[in-house]
Amino acid sequence: MTTKPETELSEVLQDLYLRTPTEFVSVRKSRARSAKDGGNAELARQISRLQKPATGAWLVNLLVARRADDIDRILELGASLRDAEKNLDGDDLRQLGKQRLQLLRALARQGRDLAEKDGQKVSAAAISDVERTLQAAMTDPQAADAVLSGRLVRALSSNGIEPVDLDGAVAEPSVSTPRSRRPALRVVENKKSAEQIAEAERKATEALARAADADSERDAVRKKRTALSEHRIELGKRRQALEDEIAELARDIAATEREDESLGRTAASADHAAEVAGRAAERASERLRRLRES
Repeated sequence: MTTKPETELSEVLQDLYLRTPTEFVSVRKSRARSAKDGGNAELARQISRLQKPATGAWLVNLLVARRADDIDRILELGASLRDAEKNLDGDDLRQLGKQRLQLLRALARQGRDLAEKDGQKVSAAAISDVERTLQAAMTDPQAADAVLSGRLVRALSSNGIEPVDLDGAVAEPSVSTPRSRRPALRVVENKKSAEQIAEAERKATEALARAADADSERDAVRKKRTALSEHRIELGKRRQALEDEIAELARDIAATEREDESLGRTAASADHAAEVAGRAAERASERLRRLRES
């Protein structure tokens, strides 16, 4: 059975937008060449025009693929909070805003860790793009769908008032990419009970606590390893200094021993000369005494 062009492109999109930024261009070129060699010039043209994602957008795509449950939960929480914010006072809103920001940062750090496992270093700016994109997805259902496509090419942002600008944000938005799990991005009705809102807050707090514990443990291990590495370097320097000092002392000892041997020979020669001179002096004294007596 012949594969539909849209299905073929969908498969390419699923693969290509999970590739690291360093390999994206080469893989895109390879897939386009394969399509052309297979007689599908139109598919080759579509693949060739696919835009390379910014690093922050790639990180979000990576999270959607590898941390689907976490992405689902945070977007569900966003849907709940959009309604909850209508009925909460200023203090509660500020508290929710703080919790949301901490959760976004925790998930962004997960993206960084995934990238590092793939051998891809990411900048602080890229991590900030992840946070802004997920924030936009929590505030705007269309932005959430864009994120869930797994094909972002640029970061998203929201001012909390106007709809998120999605122009050119998703590669081939007309092509649907199946996803095994999609969050129930339901609009929460005003009749939602206070208990349900409290439950959403509790889950957010628990997730934050787990993320904070994991981050603290990881940071503690990193600090300890850094301290051990610095201590090892310092010990290495001290060891080298001691080895240099020992070598210098060995040279000094060898020189002292050579000098002592030379002085020993000189002293023996001087002792012999003194003994000879003493006997000569005794003979001279004896001769002088006899001359005086005669």
